[in-house]
Amino acid sequence: MSEQPPSRTRLDEDQQHQFSGLILMDRVQNEPKHYHAALLEEKDDELLEKVFAYLQEQNLVHIADDDHFRLTERGQQAFQNMLHQQQSYLVHFDIFARVDLSEGSFADLDEDFLDDPRWSDLRVAVAEYKGIDIYRMIFLAMLAEGSFFENPDWKFDLALGSSFFKELEEVAVSQITCDELGYVAEDGARVSGESVIEDIILQGSAVNKERMERERGRQQSLLEEEEAQRDQDDGDDREEWVMMPYDPWYPMGAYAGSALFVEALWLSAYW
Repeated sequence: MSEQPPSRTRLDEDQQHQFSGLILMDRVQNEPKHYHAALLEEKDDELLEKVFAYLQEQNLVHIADDDHFRLTERGQQAFQNMLHQQQSYLVHFDIFARVDLSEGSFADLDEDFLDDPRWSDLRVAVAEYKGIDIYRMIFLAMLAEGSFFENPDWKFDLALGSSFFKELEEVAVSQITCDELGYVAEDGARVSGESVIEDIILQGSAVNKERMERERGRQQSLLEEEEAQRDQDDGDDREEWVMMPYDPWYPMGAYAGSALFVEALWLSAYW
């Protein structure tokens, strides 16, 4: 492994504006009654005025007839793009969060000790290899944890240069780079980091696809058992059918099986 420290670009102001905007758009979408145009009603809401001004400039929010902020049509599309990226992150990148480089294996959330030091987090390296903005991926990963809004002071995190954005940079700098994955083989030949990450992506995607298919099969079996039990209990002679639960990741399944595919939704701008 290379001993050179990771070197990555800094998080710029445009990215911070976008991330702050997306966070506030999430709140407007999910808690619309909380965001009245007269933001001075609560002192903390003064922190949101600059973000709302930015979103209005971008035609992402507007003030509705009830004097509350709402997403515009353009804002709805940008918000959906973010949700699709979150789905894609969970399906495509999460498998690379814990990789045993010596064994070439991937952590099983149900069976393995997840805090074992043998695991390496290669999500950022995979994103870089695919040409994806690593800060966008880290941002979505942090939001996907679901704890962001549990902090009562989350509004302060929307300011440029806040501790939240500093944490984003710290995470990015601390992660393994693709170059660091390179090594010298026993025969003295140099194996590039690019070759290593390609192999990891191929293996991880195959494992991911297998796990997804196994989980879908398990869910199908459970549903069939429940349906058979209901038929037995009520003696109904109705035509047999099985209602599959809504699976938000299903459209993304093909991405998990296409190891080197770069998703267009990751490379396109939010707005």
